[in-house]
Parts: sequence; structure tokens; C-alpha cells
Amino acid sequence: MEELMGQILVELRAIKVSQEETCRETKELLDQLNTHLTLLSTRVSQVEQRVSDLEDTNNQVEVTTSRVQSELEDLQNKLDEMENRSRRSNLRFVGVPEEMEAGSSVTKVVSELIGKIILPDRANPEGDLSIMRAHRVPFVRPVNSKYPRTILVSFGDFRIKEQILSQARRVLEFKLDDNTRFHVFSDMSVAAAHRCREFVGRIDYFKRWGAPAGIVQLAN
Repeated sequence: MEELMGQILVELRAIKVSQEETCRETKELLDQLNTHLTLLSTRVSQVEQRVSDLEDTNNQVEVTTSRVQSELEDLQNKLDEMENRSRRSNLRFVGVPEEMEAGSSVTKVVSELIGKIILPDRANPEGDLSIMRAHRVPFVRPVNSKYPRTILVSFGDFRIKEQILSQARRVLEFKLDDNTRFHVFSDMSVAAAHRCREFVGRIDYFKRWGAPAGIVQLAN
């Protein structure tokens, strides 16, 4: 009996030692886990801070980008306005055959077109048209091009330019002796020309649906 009790005590001590060892190992694992969790929490906090900093930076970049884009649009509009102002005395003659310049000059051809076809009823048909310069654009004719280059004409007298343009808008096109047709348009920047095409397209759209459309000048 005493021997049995002794064996039980020995086994109980062994169990206690094993449990203590298990508890110690478990505590060490928990301590390590807590350490890892603390490190992970620190890293998550750092990442969150970096993300917050990046969001702040991104917001600042978006604000700056928006401001720069707005300033760029303003500059482009001002540049476009300046370009159109510099072209306000210019006209483009489209469709004039280049053969007409044989033995002559572009300026003389334009003068004859204006005096004989565009404004034949001028008070002083032999008067000075104030043509500052006239030339084909582009300067070099493209190879194998079957279309005549546009003639760009700059007038020193804005009133003469407006008379020609007004007549061009009224008749839409002019005819040469051989029935060749040519047109006269305002000279404007690419952006302004694009806006004009959009506007004309919208006017045509409304007219197709029978809606009145056009430009109305308001009274002062």
C-alpha cells in the first residue's frame, strides 16, 4: 500500500512538473505573440500614417494641378485671342488656280480678283486695296497635290477687308471666267476655326428640326 502511494506521488509530481513546463512554454509563446502583435501594430500605424501623408500630398497635387490647368487654359485663351487679333486683317482665298500667277504675282492676281469679281462696283475700282502682302500657304506646294494652295492676304485697311468678307458671306462663292469656283474666308486660329465649325454644326442641327437658330444681336 505504501509502495502504491509512493508511485502515485511520484506520478503526481511528474504531472505537476510537466504542467509547469507547459505553462512556461505557453507563457513564452504568448509573450512572443504579444511582441509580434506590438510590432505589427506599430508597423500598421506607420503604414496608416504614410497613407495619410500620401493622401494629403495627393490632395495638394490635385489642387495644384487644377490650378495649373486653369492658368494654362487662361494663357491658351489669351494666346488664341492675341493670335486672332493679329489675323483680323487677313483673308484666305481658297480654290484660286495657281496657273493664274504665270508671269504675274500673287498680289496682282488677288487685286484683279477683288476689282473684277468680288467688288466690281467699288466707288474707286482703280484705288489702292491696301494689300500689305499676299502669298500661298504652305510656301511649297505638296507633291502630287491636285488642289491649289490657299492664298493668305493681309490688308492694311481693315475696312476693305470687311467689304470683301461681307460680299463673300453674301454670295458664298465666286466664279472665274472658266466657271472655276473660289471662296473667301476669315483667317483665324485653329482653335477659333474649331469653335466656328462646332457652332455652325449646332445651328444646322436645330434648323434640320425646324427650330429657329442663329445669332441675335441684343440692343444696347
